[in-house]
Amino acid sequence: MRIAVIGAGSSGLVTLKYLAEKFPDSEITCFEKTDSLRGCWGDQRPDFVSTSTKYSTQFSCFRKWGPETSPQRDYSEFFRGGEFGDYLEAFADHFSLRGFIRFRTQVRQVTHDGHAWQLVVAHPGQEETLTFDAVFLCTGLVNQKPPPIATPIPTTETPEGIRNKTVVVIGGGESAADVANTLARHEYGNRVYLSLRSGIRVSPRYHPIRGVPSDFLRNRLLLSFNKQARNWFGEHFVTFRIRFDQLLAQWFPHQGIKRTASEQARARRRAWDLKLKARAKGGLFNVFHNKSDDFLDAVAEERLQIIGPVVDENWQDFWDFDRTKPLRLTPDALVWSTGYQSRLAELSDGQLALKDFYLGCVHTRLPNLFLIGFARPIIGNIPTISEMQARYAAAILHNEVKLPPDVEAKQQVDWQALCTEYSAIDTNNVYPVEHIPYTDRLARELGLLPRLASLRSLTCWIKLQLVPASTTHYMDEYFDRKAVRKERVYTPVLLILLMLLLSPLNLLFILRRWVMRQTQPRPENHKE
Repeated sequence: MRIAVIGAGSSGLVTLKYLAEKFPDSEITCFEKTDSLRGCWGDQRPDFVSTSTKYSTQFSCFRKWGPETSPQRDYSEFFRGGEFGDYLEAFADHFSLRGFIRFRTQVRQVTHDGHAWQLVVAHPGQEETLTFDAVFLCTGLVNQKPPPIATPIPTTETPEGIRNKTVVVIGGGESAADVANTLARHEYGNRVYLSLRSGIRVSPRYHPIRGVPSDFLRNRLLLSFNKQARNWFGEHFVTFRIRFDQLLAQWFPHQGIKRTASEQARARRRAWDLKLKARAKGGLFNVFHNKSDDFLDAVAEERLQIIGPVVDENWQDFWDFDRTKPLRLTPDALVWSTGYQSRLAELSDGQLALKDFYLGCVHTRLPNLFLIGFARPIIGNIPTISEMQARYAAAILHNEVKLPPDVEAKQQVDWQALCTEYSAIDTNNVYPVEHIPYTDRLARELGLLPRLASLRSLTCWIKLQLVPASTTHYMDEYFDRKAVRKERVYTPVLLILLMLLLSPLNLLFILRRWVMRQTQPRPENHKE
């Protein structure tokens, strides 16, 4: 069998690892358009903090550290700068993956001729068409390109070196916030604006109660609650956290609480935090969060100003954030950081779409075509999701796991539910998921989900419900009971008791959702 893997970033490398194990006698080729396997996140700015807040950013099959090596208040597992790229280099060396990779080779087109896959690949000096039996698309999401502008304002995605300028950063994600916060430092001398189309959800990187990464309080007990219930309770807690941040700082003194210079600055931060939350679209667990919350300090100290979108195509007039009046800025530079887009349409002449991939990774009609790394978590990280997708897709190709016989109908139902659940997100461009519930579904298909019967230990099962939810808990060959025993429970006892008391209400939410599903119309080709 000839297998093609397109992309040698985090998704492509972990896919290569599992394919090499399951198909040792097959011809496996990975195409990487650059001369590096560090991926799009492998060489960030030194002050850039990984957008993930959980130590499981490392692959389960290649753990560089565990909870015992990351004591509280020393979270070295946050990849900074080029550390994630270094990790990927070490991963490739450990599993001897470099020999599968053809660097500086770009795949320009992917088509199926009815019998096999045809890939048009280009490398220095020539272009050729190659034939494969299976294709794994691991390019993931790429930076959206800025639109053409009508004025000679410099547009840049690499803002290093901008000094003493008027700069507009366009976008509301972590990258935009990190860049705006950096450019707004006093020593840069810039006048910086962050242009947003709507509100955004800003989550603290460190939790205001425990001072640990926010994900450390998301355990399986919490995730067992219906999302509507979690959204309702979560909204009230977030509002309480913002309004009474100073009170929380007194009750729970730790490094996670932000302290600004003055009461006026604290009030400005609080006001903007509430305003951004109030105007964010979608429920708390139904939209992407921005965890680079340091930019709010720059707003509070008036080093950074939040404004609305551009008024006209000249990119000189913008709305204020309330959209009550236009602002004439005449920026010296625009920094474009509006998120990411899929390359599926580009590679396939518009023939491939996310809606046709079962569980976001297996095409329902075209044989042996898989997506790895295209799912983007609401809260969580892409690399460990990619690992579970790679395991699942490789198992499908190896005939260890079977797709359901009515997979197209099931995918239609799933897609309709996904579009309804994430109505504020462009699901044609991004496949949004909730990290652990999504990987749990893949693990269930693979028979790796930790259950009381397979654990054969009530205490171990209870602990897995209370410690931070992680993909390192799946019962594969890398499952480490000793590591689980050493993991700490960060969720406060009172919160655990509250969740247990509210369990009957959660059952009502689940029952209501089940009734609503039964009354929804089925797709026309759905088979009972």
